[in-house]
Amino acid sequence: MKTKTLLRKPASIAKTRWATYAAAGAATALVGSNAAEAAIHYSGILNVHFPADRNRRVTFPLDQPGDSFFFAHTNASCKEALFAINGIVSAAFGRSGPFVTPFVSKLSFGQNISAGEFSTRSYGIMAIDRLCYTYGAPWNDPGTGYVGFRFNNGAGTQYGWARVTAAGEFEGGNAFRVEAYAYADPGERIRAGQRSSTGEQPPDEGSLGWLALGAAGLLAWRKSRSLTARLEDA
Repeated sequence: MKTKTLLRKPASIAKTRWATYAAAGAATALVGSNAAEAAIHYSGILNVHFPADRNRRVTFPLDQPGDSFFFAHTNASCKEALFAINGIVSAAFGRSGPFVTPFVSKLSFGQNISAGEFSTRSYGIMAIDRLCYTYGAPWNDPGTGYVGFRFNNGAGTQYGWARVTAAGEFEGGNAFRVEAYAYADPGERIRAGQRSSTGEQPPDEGSLGWLALGAAGLLAWRKSRSLTARLEDA
């Protein structure tokens, strides 16, 4: 009896059932993807560099023409790093300090974008040489943080973030790198660094999702995770 048990053929799943699993899983993945994209829009990894020895301004588009923000670096004696947000109806950015020309806040990963104080000035200072300004700006020190902003194109208030790594004032000349950004649809909450309104976990192992997505789906998920790692560890 033991020999017969060991030689017994393993149970197999009919091809038609595999096809059903695949179709159901693909449909589920597509619906989930569209739902996430409709809520929070992520730029992907950009890594746009603003060197210390150059004047440079780069505009980044948002949801439609007229909605955008820009970063700039000035190669003057003050070595300023600037940020501005432009919207069809109104726009603002997270501010720091009670100054006439507001400093741009340096947020940490996971902070609620909408919870902070916002400035409606046309632009704000990220970093500036301390010889030119009494107070030190939040981005004068080296490191990575997030700029929070909001805008309104007439459909409702939207929030977003941009991930920035600063070289620092003294050694880096206030050079910086814009690595990525994201913004949410009207009414959708977003936190600094958040790229999707749904979690990024893969389907539970052994579930219908795993059976349907198979090796190709798993590879795609691993690639998305590798992008996340490069963004967060850059």
